[in-house]
Amino acid sequence: MKIETKTINIDEVSAHPRNVRQGDIGAISQSLEAHGQYRPITYQKSTGLILAGNHTWKAAKSLGWKQIVASSVDCDDDQALRILLADNRSSDLATYDDQELMELLKEIAASGDELLGTLYEGDDLDDLVFKLEGSLGFVAEGLSIGDLKDSYDNAEVRNLSLPYDREKIEEIKQRLTELMKRTGATSFSDVVWDLVAKAS
Repeated sequence: MKIETKTINIDEVSAHPRNVRQGDIGAISQSLEAHGQYRPITYQKSTGLILAGNHTWKAAKSLGWKQIVASSVDCDDDQALRILLADNRSSDLATYDDQELMELLKEIAASGDELLGTLYEGDDLDDLVFKLEGSLGFVAEGLSIGDLKDSYDNAEVRNLSLPYDREKIEEIKQRLTELMKRTGATSFSDVVWDLVAKAS
C-alpha cells in the first residue's frame, strides 16, 4: 500500500459519509488550538474521502484552517471501508492503566499550568484519586495531596467515599432523596446514618 504525506488544501478532502463515529469536535478543537496538528489525517487517494481523522478535519474547518497535513492511501473502496472501521474500533478496544494515568495527571497538574491542554479536568483527577486512594483528590491554589490529607485528618467532619458506577450512583441519589422526604432527614448523611443504625 502506497502512502504519501503532505500539507494539502483542507477542501481537497471531505468527511466520509459512512463514518459512524461521533467525535467530540469541541474537545478536538481545544487540542488543535493548544498543540496544533501533531499527526496527519488519512484519506483515500482516489476519492478524497477521509478514513482516519474525520473529526480532526471538521475541527480544523471550524477553526478556519485553510490547510491540513494528510496522508493519502492508495486503496480500493472495500479496503477503505475496512480501514475506516478498524481505525474507529481500535480506539474502542483500548483501555487505561488507571494508576499510571492518575500519577501522570498529578505530575502535570503540579507543573503550574494545571491540566491545560490535556482535555482532562480537575474533576477527572478527583474521580481517579477517589477510586484508587479514597482521598480528597486534586484541589487548585497550590495545595498538594499531602496538604489535603493533613487538613482532612484534622477535620471534625470527614467524607466517606464509596465507589459505584454511574448508573448506580444516579439510582442511589434518587432513593436517598426519596428517603429524605419520607423520614424528614436533612441530608444524605443523616439518611445513611439512620439506615446503618437500624440495621445494627
